[in-house]
Amino acid sequence: MITRYVGKCNGAFKTALSAEGGGFLTSLIWGDLVHVEQEDTPWVKVTARGQTGWVAAAALDGVSLLEAYIIDVGQGDGVLVKTPDGKWHLIDAGVTNAAQMTRKGAANFLRWKFQDDLLEQTVALANVFVSHPDADHYGGLIDVFSGTLAGGRTFPVSVENFYHNGLARFAGAPELGQAAQGQVAPFPYGEHGLGVKGTFVTELLDGADSFRNPPRKLVSSFARYADLVGQVPRHVHRLSHADGHLPGYAPGQNAVTMTCLGPILENFGNGQTGLRVFPGADGKTVNGQSILLRLDYGQARLLLTGDLNASSQRLLLSYHDAADFATDVFKACHHGSEDVCMDFLKAAKARATVISSGDNEDYSHPRPLIVGASGRYGREVVDANGERTPPLVYSTELARSVKLDYAAAARVRRKAEDTKLEDALLRDVQLKAKDWKQFRSLANVSIATDLVYGLVNVRTDGQHILCGTMLEKGSDFEIKVFEAGVDP
Repeated sequence: MITRYVGKCNGAFKTALSAEGGGFLTSLIWGDLVHVEQEDTPWVKVTARGQTGWVAAAALDGVSLLEAYIIDVGQGDGVLVKTPDGKWHLIDAGVTNAAQMTRKGAANFLRWKFQDDLLEQTVALANVFVSHPDADHYGGLIDVFSGTLAGGRTFPVSVENFYHNGLARFAGAPELGQAAQGQVAPFPYGEHGLGVKGTFVTELLDGADSFRNPPRKLVSSFARYADLVGQVPRHVHRLSHADGHLPGYAPGQNAVTMTCLGPILENFGNGQTGLRVFPGADGKTVNGQSILLRLDYGQARLLLTGDLNASSQRLLLSYHDAADFATDVFKACHHGSEDVCMDFLKAAKARATVISSGDNEDYSHPRPLIVGASGRYGREVVDANGERTPPLVYSTELARSVKLDYAAAARVRRKAEDTKLEDALLRDVQLKAKDWKQFRSLANVSIATDLVYGLVNVRTDGQHILCGTMLEKGSDFEIKVFEAGVDP
């Protein structure tokens, strides 16, 4: 089957997919892949986003873009990236489906994307990254690597390379691994409040065998994940700033450059290397040593930050020129936590910040300070019409909504074995319903019937960047398009 991409038709960055009779089905946005069923100029019959309809032939003059999907995984991170060479890369996957109220996480989105949208049966990932070993980042990979969804549904999956920062979750002390004290050479770009002396974790996982046969017993949830890491990916690597560019994505190797800026693997004497232990509870070190990825394509730049915190950001500024962090699109650190170094946000000076956060969590993310600082220290946006606007701030939590209906319209699907239970419940209600004043009619009570995910779409050809979210009602997108790379 012939495939094409939605292009910029007469300066527009989205187009309508229409039904056979001319009714609106959904919007397709710049870069969307379509499968051509029939060509009848000036219209083309296509299948896209799991639906079949007609689009204007003039809208299909596009090429493969750099795409990033900041998946709504509730509390956690999940980012799916497609490079223009057609390869797919996953950075984190949120918590397990079982830990989510919706029972739908990164694995569900991947299955839909590959099987319903791309019409490919296997979820084929070139590179998978876990930024750090917190369950709201690695948990969803248990579903992805095992290819399982709620209700027992399965899908095939293949993974070429898996990257991690080396930190594990051991069952016994020290939980993050054995550590040693030492002193590093003077920092290349100043201390930024840090000292050259420190404590460094040296007991780090590396290749697939270290996950299959760890040096010590792992905590149960991490052990489930580690077992799959040892089985599914073809290659497993520990990643740090010392690696520089990812294989196949160094300058000159690919249109997109992928650079690992962190974690900082420090040499603290006598040839020893390790990851710095940051002051505070273990969580400070786990979060702070997140993998930091930068993607460059043409004039466009994306920065994917995991759960970096103030301590680790100061360390990054000590080892890198601040200009290395300047970006167009910034995946906010740690779900919008205010544990940040403002100098790092000033260095990033992002035009668009995307915060991945969830409901029903104890952290009140995103924090007002971060939402304000993202606008204050971001760069102005120059849109496709040359107009200047303030920096953009997106949140998966704010973009998420539910479809509502009245309880009177609800119907319950039941199995034969449910009858006795329902009859018992009805008898119980009748026994307690002597005084009906204590009951409230449910007929006009609003109930949630479906979920509109807070997915944030990012697309770029290296010159323009599109950020888009699905509207709460209907099948349309709210999009913003701006210039990449050139300061206003």
